[in-house]
Amino acid sequence: MRILLAAPTFGVHGGIEAFVTALAEWLDRNTAHEIRVCFKIVAGRKVAPSLAAHCARLAVPCRFVRRAGTGLIASIRWADVVHSNTCSPDIALASKLLGRPLVLTVHNWFRGKHGLRNRVWYRCSRLADWRTYNSQFVLATWEPNGPQPRSEMMPTVSVLPQRQAPIEQRRGFFFVSRLIENKGVDVLVTAYARARLDREQWPLTIAGEGPMGEWARAQIAREGLTGIELTGFLTEEEKAQRMARAMWLVAPANTREDMGLTPIEARSVAVPAIVTRDGGLPEAGGPAALLCEPGNVDDLTRKLERAAGMSAAEYRQRALLARESLRGYLRPLSSYVEIYERVATPHRLATHRAG
Repeated sequence: MRILLAAPTFGVHGGIEAFVTALAEWLDRNTAHEIRVCFKIVAGRKVAPSLAAHCARLAVPCRFVRRAGTGLIASIRWADVVHSNTCSPDIALASKLLGRPLVLTVHNWFRGKHGLRNRVWYRCSRLADWRTYNSQFVLATWEPNGPQPRSEMMPTVSVLPQRQAPIEQRRGFFFVSRLIENKGVDVLVTAYARARLDREQWPLTIAGEGPMGEWARAQIAREGLTGIELTGFLTEEEKAQRMARAMWLVAPANTREDMGLTPIEARSVAVPAIVTRDGGLPEAGGPAALLCEPGNVDDLTRKLERAAGMSAAEYRQRALLARESLRGYLRPLSSYVEIYERVATPHRLATHRAG
């Protein structure tokens, strides 16, 4: 079977690009299917060298195309099954016009049916033969009356860190994200400054790049804050090591976060999380997480203090629960193969009868 993994891209190596390429490589290694990747470049954007280099290293063919162009049509015509990430109208309509089964993975919550663009995207999502949503939160915004028969929740997670650090070697809090508005950097720095805790035993590490990083550096200098380290960009290996050596992962976003990958990554190495009740973060944090209100400095301060004052026995219990509860939350990548086979079978039968 020929499977096309298609997705829009802003030209940088972000979450969707990482998921698509990781899934493509897994399918290539573990199945006999023929796999191709097609990234549709958003208008006005260029492909960054880092993304181009990453795609060049893939074991499967990967091409970059423009919206509704001949390259996109040719890629869809080649496929037996199209797996689209986001319900782009050109991918959905071309798949249906060419008679190709369409699997849709929805990464972003639905903004509502007001506006022509939203209505078109909603209609195109209904064209899919199977839909997966990366969180219950996202699913509920698209299908508020419950999942349809051909819809299900599947977190878009492909590769997770596995190497745990002994609890005795862990220290402090870890935050990693793009340092932009509403990711909670300002709330976290302010809450940490107010929290009554031992800053040597409970340091705060902030990883990532973005404009809020400059704000954080200025705030730390202005207030003379101690215990906070700004690392800047970290490689995936560095991030995994830092995460595993932290006592807690902190994700205080106020953005209606679609899923929340970093709490899931932390749970994979038995590091529990402090998350806001924001979008998909509570389900990503799981039953071991401490929850606080988005944008509420006082609430986050209390949760930092609660985490720092937790008994060793309770922490060990939460760390174990954080990791073990992933088993009922995540789905293996082989689930996508089952979906491809499911949607391809009726198409094959119809083609056979027509022949």
